This record gives sequence, C-alpha cells and structure tokens, in this order.
Amino acid sequence: MNSTAKLWVLAFCRFSIVLVTLLICTANITNSALLTWGFHEDQNSANYQITFYEMMNGTARKPFVYRSSFPRGVKWAVSRLGPDLQEKLYTQVKKHDAIRRLYFNRLPDKYWTPIVAVTYYVTYFTVVAAMFLSLWLIYRLARAHALKFGQALGFVVAFSLIYPLTFQESAFYYDFLELLGLFAACSFLLRRQMLACTICIALASFNKETFFLAPLALVFLHERDVSLRARVGWLGLQLACCLASRHLITTGYDANIGSAVEFHLFDNVRFWINPKSYLIFWNVISKGVPTPSVQNPLIIVPLIVYFLAAWRMAGTRYRHYLHAALWPLVALFIPFGYFDEVRALSLAFPALTLIALHGANRFTDIFSSATEPVKMAGDSPLVSATLPDAQRET
Repeated sequence: MNSTAKLWVLAFCRFSIVLVTLLICTANITNSALLTWGFHEDQNSANYQITFYEMMNGTARKPFVYRSSFPRGVKWAVSRLGPDLQEKLYTQVKKHDAIRRLYFNRLPDKYWTPIVAVTYYVTYFTVVAAMFLSLWLIYRLARAHALKFGQALGFVVAFSLIYPLTFQESAFYYDFLELLGLFAACSFLLRRQMLACTICIALASFNKETFFLAPLALVFLHERDVSLRARVGWLGLQLACCLASRHLITTGYDANIGSAVEFHLFDNVRFWINPKSYLIFWNVISKGVPTPSVQNPLIIVPLIVYFLAAWRMAGTRYRHYLHAALWPLVALFIPFGYFDEVRALSLAFPALTLIALHGANRFTDIFSSATEPVKMAGDSPLVSATLPDAQRET
C-alpha cells in the first residue's frame, strides 16, 4: 500500500471511529433520558400539565409553556401538509412504531392522531440530532485545545457518562436543543465568527425564555485583543434578539395556570441539609442498575479534585467565563431550582467543559499516587519474557 492510499485508509478509520463513538454516546444519553422521562406523558395529576401533548397545544402550565415554541412550530407545519401526505407519514409511523412503544407508550391512544404522531417523531429525531451535534462540537473543542485524537474521544465519552446524571429530577426535549445552541454559540465565538454566534443565540432564545443569560456570560470569553466597544456592541445585539424572542414566546398565555417561576427555597434547604441527600442512587441510565447522584461522594469528590487541577491550568478568560455563567445560575437555583436538578445549571455547561478540557491530557497525573513507583516496560514479566536477549538486557 502506497503512502497516499494509507493516508486515505487512516482518514477513513478516524472518521469511522469518531462517527461510531458519537452515535453510541448519543444513544446512551437520549435513551437514558427518554426511558426515564419520555416526553412526560406518564403524569396523571390534573395540575401537572407539562406533557408534550399539552406543550404542542399551548395548554401547559407556566413557565413550561414558554418553552413550547418548537413543538408548536412543528405541529403547525405538519398541519399545513395535505391530508394525503399526513396519512402517508402516519402510516410509516405506525409501520415502524418501535420508538413510540419504547418511549411514548404512556400517551393514550385517543391522542395519537396523524398530526400528533408526526410531531412526536420529528421532535424525537431533532432531539437525537441536537445531542449528536453537541457531542461533535465538544469533540471539535477538544481537538482545538490540543487534545490528541484518543484523548478527545475519551473526553466525549466521559461527557456522555456524566451528562445523564443531570436528569435525576427531570429531562425535557428543550434541554437538548438548548445544549446545542450553547455549544454552537460558544464554538463560533472562540473562532471569532460573531455573526454566526449571534444567529445561534437568536435562534436558541426561542427555545427557552432564560437563554438571555448565555450572551451575558459569553462576553467574558472574548480574547484580550477584542475591544470593549466590539464586545458591548455584539452583546447589545444579542440581548436585543433574546429580549424580542422572550416577549414573543411569553405572550398569549395569561390564561394558563402557573407563574413565571416556581419557588422551592424551603424545600431545597431541607433537601440540602439532609445528610441522606448525599447518598442517593438513581436508575436514570439503566433500570435496575443504580448509579450515584451528582452530589454523591462517589461522583462529587473526584469531580472536585479534577476541576481544581484543571482550573489551575485554564486561562484567565475561561475562568471569568465560568464565574459569569455559573454563579448567577446558582443564585437562581437556590430559591427556584428543585432539589438536585442539575440540568437547571445547563447554561454553564460549556464553561465547565472548557475548564475540564484543560485537565483532560493530564487525567492520569491528577489521580496517580504520589508514592507509586514508576514502572518500566522491562519490569513486566510478560514483556520481559517475550523480548529478545539483547533487548531484555537493555
């Protein structure tokens, strides 16, 4: 095989490895969330009112109904299709109905009409695509921060193992769309493609009414040579887009029950001062296989050790970005969050990821024992026994 052919083969191998890894990681994350929560069809309380069916009809309670732009848009588009095309798509859905049986079987059959079925499936595949693209952007960020091929893949796999643990209390379709918007905006800003970054922020702001906090944090991620005038100018444009979309997606729901925020301060205080809250195990990732919660010492202690080491190696602007993204969310999480619903801190996930990238290539050094002796290859009986005499002597 000549050198050119070898390069093509290796390039195809790298492409295949990345693609398969991203698909497996996407499957792990989406399957974990949907097997546990679906699209919230299993709630029987009349006051619950946050099912996907109610979201697409605009009858969900506030503030969840403010996040119904995507399903309502999809439903509107499907309803504009001709009856013949709707029926054809519905026939295909019923013919390959494994997704509904697996994730959405708790929705009563009387609601499973052609428009509803197609809307469900379009949203499902959008969720999968958003998660796949988010992982791809994380891989690209890892490569851009000098991680080798294997290290970048390992980082993506680690993210896919930790991220489902944030679904302990709940998970919604809009979480995945939000994650894609966050990482896309962050990636474009790091590449100084500010128009693309602003477009991403404008589009993502229709997904959730709190997205305006994202550009407020991203302004600290600019490099030093970017002038204050440019930073403020782009921030002003991005905030204007977010405020305009916020007005649009929150208008027209005065008759819906609920309020703009949910107050859980006293419930949260009781939860966090209870020692049992730090010993919780969940079945989020796989039924019958308990996994520790994020605040469990099995998770939080290694994370703290790792992030402290990565923090020391991270640049100043990354630290400022994390401060700007995380602490306002923590302040809001205390009164308005719900127990250990870590997904509420999702606007800070790109900042946490950028910090974590700075420790990925030193993962072994961070957790290695200081008293552990360095072991040479020749010290291994298996390796030594298989080496020729000359190499064994050396």
